[in-house]
Amino acid sequence: MSEREITSETTPPGIDLVESELLGETLDREREAGRLRAMGEPTRFTILYLLVEEGQLPSGELARLLDRSQNDLYHHLDALEAAGLVGKYRDGGRRIYELSPLAEQLVPAVFETIRERAE
Repeated sequence: MSEREITSETTPPGIDLVESELLGETLDREREAGRLRAMGEPTRFTILYLLVEEGQLPSGELARLLDRSQNDLYHHLDALEAAGLVGKYRDGGRRIYELSPLAEQLVPAVFETIRERAE
């Protein structure tokens, strides 16, 4: 076997490092990468920014702010919810969206870093 060949039983050293030093025994690399992919989609990125700034927003207000239909946004909101980044609750007939506890720690730090770079 050459040095470049990797068997299915061998974990590449970089992945092993991430899993042992960063993720530990409790976090899954694919799940964490999925959160970042969900954040990186432009519409979802904007939704997260609006939720950081406003705290909570009804789906109708998000639709208005993004000039999109509510139905169009549900796909994005569902993806953010599946990634564990937003939660929702009902207030009468309205769906109110807010950052999840995980996102409250992660997302503002990302946007603050971006804001600092813009200055």
